[in-house]
Amino acid sequence: MTHPLQSHLGYWIKQIYRDFNLLYDQKLAVYGLTASQVNVLEILWTFGDGLTQKVLHEKLKIRPASLTNLIDTLVAGGWVLRKSDDLDARVKHVYLTESGHAHRAICIAMITELEQHLRQSLAPEEASLLLVWMKKIHAHLPKDS
Repeated sequence: MTHPLQSHLGYWIKQIYRDFNLLYDQKLAVYGLTASQVNVLEILWTFGDGLTQKVLHEKLKIRPASLTNLIDTLVAGGWVLRKSDDLDARVKHVYLTESGHAHRAICIAMITELEQHLRQSLAPEEASLLLVWMKKIHAHLPKDS
């Protein structure tokens, strides 16, 4: 029996996202990380150390409590440090540790490997076109008000 939503784009986007994250989680498990935790690290790798939890929350678009749990786990694992702001102790900044910096290349290599799996069933032209379409869909999604 087929799922009633299998003719919907969103159904397949969600399925691919779930399967991709599962594969990524399996590869990251060797390092004691999850894809969700690496999402936090990726923001720090991209935008730099010392971002506030508020900025991380805005960029990741996840609930503040979920972000706090992710950061707590990353702190416990030695991936990041959380420090209070000098002027306002309620504001928390997040910094990569040496280990957090060191695993950037490993995570990028894993994503590159998974990307190759995604592209296996597509001709290069198809993959390029799919990327254009996905960016177009993303650009036209309603944004939070």
